[in-house]
Amino acid sequence: MKRLLPNTGHEAIGEKAMVFVSRTEPFAENRYRKYQFQRESILLNAPESSGVYGLYSALWIHLGEADNIRERLLEHLAADDACIRSYQPSGFAFELVSPPTRSRRLEELVIKLQPLCLRKASERRAAS
Repeated sequence: MKRLLPNTGHEAIGEKAMVFVSRTEPFAENRYRKYQFQRESILLNAPESSGVYGLYSALWIHLGEADNIRERLLEHLAADDACIRSYQPSGFAFELVSPPTRSRRLEELVIKLQPLCLRKASERRAAS
Protein backbone atom coordinates (compact mmCIF):
# COMPACT_ATOMS: atom_id res chain seq x y z
CA MET A 1 0.00 0.00 0.00
CA LYS A 2 1.27 3.48 -0.88
CA ARG A 3 -0.04 6.68 0.64
CA LEU A 4 0.99 10.30 0.64
CA LEU A 5 1.55 12.18 3.84
CA PRO A 6 -0.48 15.41 3.64
CA ASN A 7 1.35 18.71 3.19
CA THR A 8 4.82 17.28 3.75
CA GLY A 9 6.29 16.66 0.33
CA HIS A 10 7.11 13.18 1.65
CA GLU A 11 5.89 9.78 0.59
CA ALA A 12 5.29 6.78 2.84
CA ILE A 13 5.46 3.22 1.56
CA GLY A 14 4.21 0.05 3.22
CA GLU A 15 3.47 -0.71 6.82
CA LYS A 16 6.83 0.50 8.13
CA ALA A 17 6.26 3.89 6.46
CA MET A 18 9.70 4.44 4.96
CA VAL A 19 9.87 8.17 4.27
CA PHE A 20 11.55 9.66 1.21
CA VAL A 21 12.04 13.38 0.56
CA SER A 22 10.63 14.57 -2.74
CA ARG A 23 13.41 16.08 -4.84
CA THR A 24 11.42 17.79 -7.53
CA GLU A 25 12.76 21.24 -6.68
CA PRO A 26 16.47 22.05 -6.32
CA PHE A 27 17.44 22.91 -2.77
CA ALA A 28 13.78 22.70 -1.77
CA GLU A 29 14.62 22.91 1.93
CA ASN A 30 16.19 26.37 1.87
CA ARG A 31 16.46 27.88 -1.61
CA TYR A 32 14.20 30.82 -0.81
CA ARG A 33 15.69 31.69 2.56
CA LYS A 34 18.27 33.77 0.70
CA TYR A 35 21.32 33.03 2.81
CA GLN A 36 23.93 35.67 2.05
CA PHE A 37 27.31 34.53 0.80
CA GLN A 38 29.14 36.24 3.67
CA ARG A 39 31.20 34.80 6.49
CA GLU A 40 28.68 35.53 9.25
CA SER A 41 25.79 34.02 7.30
CA ILE A 42 27.79 30.92 6.40
CA LEU A 43 28.84 30.38 10.04
CA LEU A 44 25.26 30.87 11.22
CA ASN A 45 23.35 28.94 8.55
CA ALA A 46 25.54 26.40 6.74
CA PRO A 47 25.70 22.97 8.37
CA GLU A 48 28.86 21.05 9.13
CA SER A 49 27.30 18.08 7.33
CA SER A 50 27.47 16.15 4.09
CA GLY A 51 25.53 17.53 1.15
CA VAL A 52 25.35 19.55 -2.01
CA TYR A 53 25.41 23.34 -2.23
CA GLY A 54 24.97 26.10 -4.75
CA LEU A 55 26.24 29.65 -5.10
CA TYR A 56 24.16 32.18 -7.00
CA SER A 57 23.53 35.80 -7.86
CA ALA A 58 20.89 36.32 -10.55
CA LEU A 59 21.97 32.94 -12.02
CA TRP A 60 23.45 29.79 -10.52
CA ILE A 61 27.20 30.30 -10.48
CA HIS A 62 28.57 27.11 -8.95
CA LEU A 63 27.29 23.80 -7.59
CA GLY A 64 29.35 21.44 -5.50
CA GLU A 65 29.37 18.67 -2.93
CA ALA A 66 31.20 18.37 0.35
CA ASP A 67 31.57 16.33 3.52
CA ASN A 68 31.33 19.62 5.43
CA ILE A 69 29.23 22.24 3.62
CA ARG A 70 30.20 25.08 5.96
CA GLU A 71 33.93 24.46 5.55
CA ARG A 72 33.68 24.30 1.75
CA LEU A 73 31.63 27.51 1.52
CA LEU A 74 34.22 29.31 3.64
CA GLU A 75 36.93 28.07 1.26
CA HIS A 76 34.98 29.51 -1.68
CA LEU A 77 34.52 32.76 0.20
CA ALA A 78 38.31 32.98 0.54
CA ALA A 79 38.33 33.16 -3.29
CA ASP A 80 39.78 29.75 -4.04
CA ASP A 81 38.26 29.69 -7.56
CA ALA A 82 38.74 32.40 -10.20
CA CYS A 83 35.44 31.70 -11.94
CA ILE A 84 33.41 31.98 -8.75
CA ARG A 85 35.30 35.13 -7.76
CA SER A 86 34.57 36.76 -11.14
CA TYR A 87 30.80 36.23 -10.85
CA GLN A 88 30.65 37.46 -7.22
CA PRO A 89 27.92 35.24 -5.72
CA SER A 90 25.47 36.95 -3.38
CA GLY A 91 23.83 33.89 -1.84
CA PHE A 92 24.02 30.17 -1.20
CA ALA A 93 21.67 27.22 -0.78
CA PHE A 94 22.31 23.66 0.33
CA GLU A 95 20.71 20.27 0.65
CA LEU A 96 21.78 17.61 3.14
CA VAL A 97 22.67 14.43 1.27
CA SER A 98 24.46 11.34 2.51
CA PRO A 99 27.95 10.69 1.07
CA PRO A 100 26.92 7.63 -1.00
CA THR A 101 24.26 9.58 -2.93
CA ARG A 102 25.88 13.03 -3.02
CA SER A 103 27.54 12.71 -6.44
CA ARG A 104 24.34 11.52 -8.09
CA ARG A 105 22.37 14.41 -6.57
CA LEU A 106 25.01 16.89 -7.73
CA GLU A 107 24.77 15.53 -11.29
CA GLU A 108 20.98 15.98 -11.22
CA LEU A 109 21.36 19.59 -10.08
CA VAL A 110 24.04 20.41 -12.65
CA ILE A 111 21.83 19.14 -15.47
CA LYS A 112 18.82 21.08 -14.21
CA LEU A 113 20.47 24.35 -13.16
CA GLN A 114 23.51 24.56 -15.52
CA PRO A 115 25.79 26.64 -13.29
CA LEU A 116 28.06 29.12 -15.04
CA CYS A 117 31.38 28.00 -13.54
CA LEU A 118 30.95 24.27 -14.13
CA ARG A 119 29.90 25.00 -17.70
CA LYS A 120 33.02 27.14 -18.20
CA ALA A 121 35.24 24.37 -16.83
CA SER A 122 33.71 21.76 -19.15
CA GLU A 123 34.10 24.13 -22.13
CA ARG A 124 37.80 24.62 -21.26
CA ARG A 125 38.34 20.84 -21.07
CA ALA A 126 36.58 20.33 -24.41
CA ALA A 127 38.73 22.98 -26.09
CA SER A 128 42.02 21.44 -24.95
